[in-house]
Amino acid sequence: MSIRVGITDGNREFFERFHKAMREQYPDEIEVYLFPTLSKALKAVDRFRVKVVLLEPEGLSSSDLPTKGLPKTAYFVRLADRKQEEKDWQNRPESNGDDAFSNIPVLCRFRSVAEWHDLIIKEASALPGLADKAAGTGTPGGAKPGKKTDCRVVLFTSAAGGTGTSTAARAFAECCQRHNRRVLFLDLQTLPDEPADPADGLYTLEDVVLSIRGRRYAPDAVLERTLRSDEEGLVTIPPPQNPAVLFDLTGEEIVTVTDLIKESHKCTIIVLDLGFDATERIVLPLLAADCAVLVSNGTQIANRKTKQLMDVLPGLCTEDPIELYEKICLLYNRFRRGTSEVLQTEALVKLGGMGELSVPDPADLSSELAVAPAMERLYERLTKQGG
Repeated sequence: MSIRVGITDGNREFFERFHKAMREQYPDEIEVYLFPTLSKALKAVDRFRVKVVLLEPEGLSSSDLPTKGLPKTAYFVRLADRKQEEKDWQNRPESNGDDAFSNIPVLCRFRSVAEWHDLIIKEASALPGLADKAAGTGTPGGAKPGKKTDCRVVLFTSAAGGTGTSTAARAFAECCQRHNRRVLFLDLQTLPDEPADPADGLYTLEDVVLSIRGRRYAPDAVLERTLRSDEEGLVTIPPPQNPAVLFDLTGEEIVTVTDLIKESHKCTIIVLDLGFDATERIVLPLLAADCAVLVSNGTQIANRKTKQLMDVLPGLCTEDPIELYEKICLLYNRFRRGTSEVLQTEALVKLGGMGELSVPDPADLSSELAVAPAMERLYERLTKQGG
């Protein structure tokens, strides 16, 4: 089980060094994430099971701390530039007055990669319940973070509305089915025409999300009663009764849901349809995905917004841009006639166009697109990655 480490913003140079070192030397043991504030890190501790948080002193204040103190489910430490500061904290008097940070350990940031690794493993292993989770007895979120499975996640998104992202995502799901793959299609941006009727007794996406947030019921058990298969065998989750749930989902919760689906062993491919908006909730799902598809329809406004998205993503993801771009493909559709050429950039792998189709029925359109060369190229790309 990999251990998730969070670093609060303040010293990008340290984060980039730390992130690169852990990714290169301990990719299966330690995952590193950057959080802009302590409050964001605290949410990740609760929802995303971050176990170690390294606090950059720059910008921290006592008002950032919860009134009940820091949660006991993670190990928190303040970073220092000098070894002497670490020694001073170790030799501090028992009472330091009203200093709100006095009980948070201090560690000098200048230690070897091996030392950081051993320290993280030691402190995370001492946390309550981690040994049980590592042994596979389950977690409050129902999934085992960092566990490798054979299930692959393909994320479809777009920086502009009306580009056909949902249609393309559904078409790719059908393409995978044609190759005899068990596929789950998770649509997180299309409002349902008819929300599920509570009288039917069906569990919906809303029930899964509430079980994750409230932890009153086992989310994996709720998910088991939520998954549905249509006549073609495509697995789906019924839409929530309250459409607002789609917009309230955080990036951490979306990743938790996909982790739960992986653990269910109900599918080998998850096709995730998620819109890009003004928030950063796309970041963690994009990092967790095996392949990300940006959809453009060739219109000027769509191309401009897609270019803006490509400019923003490296800064949001704090990942090696080369690795980031390697997982991203540009899908150029022509469901409607465009007014300009498709986005030109060397950073993206282009899947090509899908032709100018004028099929009125959405279901027929998805079936036509499912056999398009662009979909086959995407499927081949996914399977070459070991999916």
